[in-house]
Amino acid sequence: MLAVAKMPKKTLDVQVTTLDAVLEFSIEAKSNGKQLFEQVTRTIGLREVWYFGLRFTDNKGYTSWLRSDKKVVDQNIKLQERQPIQFHFKVKFYPEDVSEELVQELTQHLFYLQVKEAVLSEDIYCSPEASVLLASYAIQAEYGDYDPDIYQPGFLSNERLLPKRVRCNLRLSCKFVCAYSP
Repeated sequence: MLAVAKMPKKTLDVQVTTLDAVLEFSIEAKSNGKQLFEQVTRTIGLREVWYFGLRFTDNKGYTSWLRSDKKVVDQNIKLQERQPIQFHFKVKFYPEDVSEELVQELTQHLFYLQVKEAVLSEDIYCSPEASVLLASYAIQAEYGDYDPDIYQPGFLSNERLLPKRVRCNLRLSCKFVCAYSP
């Protein structure tokens, strides 16, 4: 009987960035987009997967979504020698009614992080008044009720809470700026 030597499977290193984590995987070179996406969603424990996708920069510098039906290597992904392939885990579809359609707490958290980032980076327009209100909600959710014995002036100085346009154009009181804005 003739022994057949098994060839080692060729693998690709992949790095997937979410808004609160960086995940690293090795996948088979023949893996398709669906297999990679499922590995990511299993790793983070996401069940409401249909809202999300993996984005990447293609060879021409354009942002594209990873197609589930094609091999990862066949999607014109910009490759850098000895670097993992870079993907960003992002919301791809927005529901009409978030309060009704987003059930899982993790899904709600991921949506929140992406919308917050889009407002802060000014990819989504948000009026100055709404920006301040949303910042106050974020602070309340993160830190709870204000207690002057615990929260000293400037304790939020390293937090990114308001879009730069709002910080520069809105004439906030010194107390608010010192306590609540970087």
